[in-house]
Amino acid sequence: MARLTRVESQAQTRQKLLDAARDMFSRDGYAATSIDRIADAAGFSKGAVYSNFAGKEAIFLEVLEALGQASLDPLLEAIDTASGADAVVELLVAWADDRSQSGNWSLTILEHARTADLDTQSLERQREILRSHWRQLGEKLVGKFAGVSAEPETLGALMHELAYAPAMTFVSRPRAGDLVRLSLKAILA
Repeated sequence: MARLTRVESQAQTRQKLLDAARDMFSRDGYAATSIDRIADAAGFSKGAVYSNFAGKEAIFLEVLEALGQASLDPLLEAIDTASGADAVVELLVAWADDRSQSGNWSLTILEHARTADLDTQSLERQREILRSHWRQLGEKLVGKFAGVSAEPETLGALMHELAYAPAMTFVSRPRAGDLVRLSLKAILA
């Protein structure tokens, strides 16, 4: 087996750190996840974390962006091929139900926002990531829902907020998809 180049080795280390951080943030939340714990879970030293990331906030934001995009991309592709508005609504219902079962992630996002200084670059970056995801979904939906006059970012934010609402992670009824269906029925009427 060929030996990894330095660049390949660093990319592999970075990915292992991101994977460990994703699991820890998802399971334990923002405050309970530390650089030491991420490094230990990935099998590296704390120095390996700092040689790849500026700190805990940087690794959190990269995980946030990657997880959100990984959830959004298949949905956007499915919306592209959906046969009409009703099919798009059902895709969103299924997506919301799935997202609502994604564990503590919505609480972790709130925890980061609550613990970050209000005027930090980290909090601004979190806002940018979330708004980007909202816009991507909203633009796709406005293109599929003829006659909808909602701002794309607002429509996307509504869908995300219903899907990721913290209460939806621990109640069985109503489901997040029920809320999405109800809101879209009103919007499309």
